[in-house]
Amino acid sequence: MAEIPASHIGKYEVLTRLAVGGMAELFLAFVTGPGGFRKYVAVKRILPHLRANHEFLRMFLDEARVSEMMSHSNIAQVFDLGQDADSLHLVLEFIEGQDLAHVLRAAHEHQRHLPIGFSCAVVRDLCQALHYAHHFVSSSGTPQPVIHRDISPRNVMETYSGLTKVIDFGICKSRDSLEQTDVNRRKGSWGYMSPEQVRGTALDGRSDLFAAGVVLHELLTGQRLFTATEDATFIYKLLDAEITAPHLVSPEVPLEISKVVMKALSRERDARWADGKQMAEAIAAACGPTLFDSERRATLMRELFASQIKRTRHLLEVAAQEDTGRVVDAASELFAAHQSTPTVSYLAESRREEAVAAQTWAELHPCILAVDDSRVGRMLVESFLVPEGFRVVGAPSGAEALSILQELTPAMIVLDVRMPEMDGFELCKRIREQPHLAATPILFLSAACSVEERAQGLQVGADDFLRKPYENVELVARVKAHLMRQAVLKKSGSGPQRPGPVQK
Repeated sequence: MAEIPASHIGKYEVLTRLAVGGMAELFLAFVTGPGGFRKYVAVKRILPHLRANHEFLRMFLDEARVSEMMSHSNIAQVFDLGQDADSLHLVLEFIEGQDLAHVLRAAHEHQRHLPIGFSCAVVRDLCQALHYAHHFVSSSGTPQPVIHRDISPRNVMETYSGLTKVIDFGICKSRDSLEQTDVNRRKGSWGYMSPEQVRGTALDGRSDLFAAGVVLHELLTGQRLFTATEDATFIYKLLDAEITAPHLVSPEVPLEISKVVMKALSRERDARWADGKQMAEAIAAACGPTLFDSERRATLMRELFASQIKRTRHLLEVAAQEDTGRVVDAASELFAAHQSTPTVSYLAESRREEAVAAQTWAELHPCILAVDDSRVGRMLVESFLVPEGFRVVGAPSGAEALSILQELTPAMIVLDVRMPEMDGFELCKRIREQPHLAATPILFLSAACSVEERAQGLQVGADDFLRKPYENVELVARVKAHLMRQAVLKKSGSGPQRPGPVQK
């Protein structure tokens, strides 16, 4: 029997815990009123170990502030922000439904493809919600555009009655704050981010529309477009590789629908749909009479999730009868079902890069300077090191690297040997001429790694060499080894020293 962690959260009586992620937990609860009135809600509460984390508290309050202002049929509503003796909690609309990740999985388990009309209707509604957020105007009449930044199948819900709801605006950004985006604190779901979001540049609503295009491609084909892992394949495919149109993956997808998707997936923002309304209208026009209405979508959801619907409605029924024993039993059944196929999935926080620590980012994450004239090369270094807790600053040239080093003393420098204008050897020599960088470990990346190249590198002050292409574990191991040696030398009082090459 599942344990209900709390009988009340604020004024809300808890029935069961629906989900728990890395940063918050979600409960099904209700509040009562005169005449037997009862309203069911989802209550989101910060996990105990994060209640002193000011960064997450700020994000939690941002979600409440932004979501509470918005009112759209395709955006999950936030009713209230409360605080009790334990922590802050957010009161949200209770959505009887499933996120698209579970819809896709259920279709696979039933050995069927999602109907094209269903997929197009869902993403059309998603685009309408995004258009509203991107053009949001406050009650005072002030434009306050909101970019979601984490559109993925787990943040789009489909209700059992055939309605689409966008959830989790917890990492959204207003237009005014987008220019301060920090590439080393990039937020979002890998595999669904736009090229500009991966690069860490300023975003507008077209970034969300790129993600919507990725979601529609996945719904139409039943396959992931980009891998979710932070590896070379993902970076290469996203930034450079040709994207296969949906109709070439699944021949039953009409060409006109495929064209809509490919326009959304344009790497250049100006080539995408101008706004969510335009993309929604294009989807509807391309799909035509095959576009599902809410009744047909509800029919499909009932076919895919009959047992989950039965459990949820049984719990609500016995709760209304106020039979405590049966409520606990029904809650236990629903909680157990949620461990494999959760009915509601608000907790995207568990998949994000938000480190759970009270210390500052700079204290926790040593800074690595990656110097490479290749954009993909810099992104590979970043994608391999950031998940390991490092901050990565990129420089596209030797001159830019020297400029950065006037303001920044990195823990280590990862340096490509072959670059135009100023190659790695010349840059390394100039770096070693600066006293405060004399002991900073420098790792050369080279496709050749010849004996002559290594000798020249050692002569100008390089510490180590890594042959390209390399695996992520190789780069991470080299960086960690050099930093560990530096830490040991510092602790022993030996003073700053260059540690020398790491033995393979």
